[in-house]
Amino acid sequence: MANPFPAIARRFAECPDDLRPDGITHAIGQTIPFVDTAGVHIRTYTPEAVTVALSPERAVSNHIGTMHAAALALLAETASGLVTALNIPDESVPVIRTLDVSFQRPAAERITATASLDADARTRLGARPIGRVDVPVTLMMGDEAVVEATAEWAWLPASRLNLPG
Repeated sequence: MANPFPAIARRFAECPDDLRPDGITHAIGQTIPFVDTAGVHIRTYTPEAVTVALSPERAVSNHIGTMHAAALALLAETASGLVTALNIPDESVPVIRTLDVSFQRPAAERITATASLDADARTRLGARPIGRVDVPVTLMMGDEAVVEATAEWAWLPASRLNLPG
């Protein structure tokens, strides 16, 4: 099983800027159906950073009319997982180990989550078929941080997992 995420980036690399996010969002949704189900939209998709967005629809709201904590955690997990997946070897699979989420304030508007990796982390991820990395994520509502998160991701060869299909 090959890592599909770098191939998605390559497939849309030459796509016009105004069309690239929708194409990548569709391709990621085909690969990870829950991302599509939740309504997550991919805004930036590079080995350096991934930004995803979610609008405050009723389906992702809580009892007080703001975004549900689980929806915000999903954004942190998605952004950090995708930036990790873009940097690991083709034969490896990313697996989340921990997600530490700190909620700063309620999220009532469109939220963007950005996860980034510096050059040293990207080099380390690509150099070995197995390892772990902490990925920081910031969720923004406009220009205000509403959630800070850190995801610990592991990666290992797909052959070491007992995956279906």
